[in-house]
Amino acid sequence: MLKCVVYSWSDIYQMCEKLSDKIKESFHPDVIIAIARGGWIPARIICDFLDIKDLYSVKAEHWGRVATRDKAKLVQRLNVDLTGKDILIVDDVTDTGETVILVKEHVKELGAEMVKTAVLDHKMTSKFVPDYYINKMDSWKWIVYPWSYHEDTRDFIEKLALFYEEPENVQKLLAEKYDFNVGLDVIRNVLREYEVGGKNIEIGRIKEAD
Repeated sequence: MLKCVVYSWSDIYQMCEKLSDKIKESFHPDVIIAIARGGWIPARIICDFLDIKDLYSVKAEHWGRVATRDKAKLVQRLNVDLTGKDILIVDDVTDTGETVILVKEHVKELGAEMVKTAVLDHKMTSKFVPDYYINKMDSWKWIVYPWSYHEDTRDFIEKLALFYEEPENVQKLLAEKYDFNVGLDVIRNVLREYEVGGKNIEIGRIKEAD
């Protein structure tokens, strides 16, 4: 049965602070590279703690609207010279690890001197172990970050076909089935999308763990 870990904005800020403290002990990067989309916000916060001005972004796709185990693809590359630079790659989570591996290889091709990786959450399902992380998850869980409350709520509602349920009932079902505790305001906003009409219902990214 799929279960969730749900973080607040306060949780994320504290995790980024702890992660930055770990990084400071052994590494002083010149540039931080965020992996879009999940790495954007952690990377910006870590820039603040490490006093790093140069922040770039790449985009790799692995999880789409339908969750798959397809090979990760780099769809937005860097167009900067990283020759001789020490680089820190930041993402939210290592799930399979393929995305971080792909981005690290890309950064090395651009001439980086030293490349290290940092994530908030490291899952033991990952084939790649990042240099720095805060939480290690021995069992697979779906992680809900505050920047994806709406998106994940929509996917769970579509997964359970709860489009026409009352918000309070949706909230109860998501908590009971998935440990996904989400506010009624978010649920109402998602349900409103279906009331407007014309929205195509798709199977979401979220599926039961294998």
